[in-house]
Amino acid sequence: MKQETIRACSIWRALEVVGDVPVLLIMERAFLGTKTFQSFVEETGVPRSVVSDRLKKLVAEECLSKRPVEHKRHSRYHLTEKGRALFPVALAMVGWQHEWESGQRGFSVQLVHASCGHVVEPHANCSCCGQEIDPRDVDWKPGPGLVQVVPHYSARRRPSKGVTDRRDKAALVDTVIALFGDRWSTLIVRAMFSGFHRFEQIQQDTQMAPNILSGRISELMEAGILTSRRYTDHPPRQEYRLTAKGRALYPVILSLLQWGDRYYADAKGPPLLLSHKPCDNPLEMVMACDHCGHPLQLDEVTFQTA
Repeated sequence: MKQETIRACSIWRALEVVGDVPVLLIMERAFLGTKTFQSFVEETGVPRSVVSDRLKKLVAEECLSKRPVEHKRHSRYHLTEKGRALFPVALAMVGWQHEWESGQRGFSVQLVHASCGHVVEPHANCSCCGQEIDPRDVDWKPGPGLVQVVPHYSARRRPSKGVTDRRDKAALVDTVIALFGDRWSTLIVRAMFSGFHRFEQIQQDTQMAPNILSGRISELMEAGILTSRRYTDHPPRQEYRLTAKGRALYPVILSLLQWGDRYYADAKGPPLLLSHKPCDNPLEMVMACDHCGHPLQLDEVTFQTA
């Protein structure tokens, strides 16, 4: 019996590690300076057993390191180089949340760039020409590391809405964590950016069960990420497109892809090759300060509540 396969691009590989709400909540707190188990439990609102499991996973994946505290019974968790490399993902999420949902939330976190001293919004810029990236200006083609694999998705329970619908003023984001913490929704967004717009195309690209796919599409439409239009009347069939709000998620997708390329790409090379049409160069995105244009580094950004 033939087994169905999917594209094992770097986004898919990255989602196997971070496409999980508790993991994203823990990484958010780690970027804000949280280091102890008890603090992760209190600040994320995630059950102790789940926090324990995800911290073990993040240590095993070398995103965090666990270090004992001298003369104390507890340990502290520290960001590794691999974990710090997820900071552009966090910045892209913050930028989207500020642009599209700030008026609907009960909190607002501002980013201060120490290098220039300004409150900034992170912009996804091309590292070659410095222009802000529009997904419609990006070409892609299969890379040497693109392979088809039989999907083996680790089982995950969706958390309750209260875990991500937070009013904590120290929280960086919430809605976007719920979206990218759900692997299925993220794979649908990936399919949209790959040019797959019809139900059967998305199902083939993700190997998602039809009932799950239908449910996630409905949720993405309700959230204003997708819209639908009929492409035939006999029989009636719909196709799906990203809205402006959905297209604005591209920096998050691209930062996940770049992180996945860096740490999980096949030895042959990256699965996808992207080029930026305005400058005709291979595309590498940097999350940059909208005031001075310099890349935003974790050690040079502080967070304050508005």
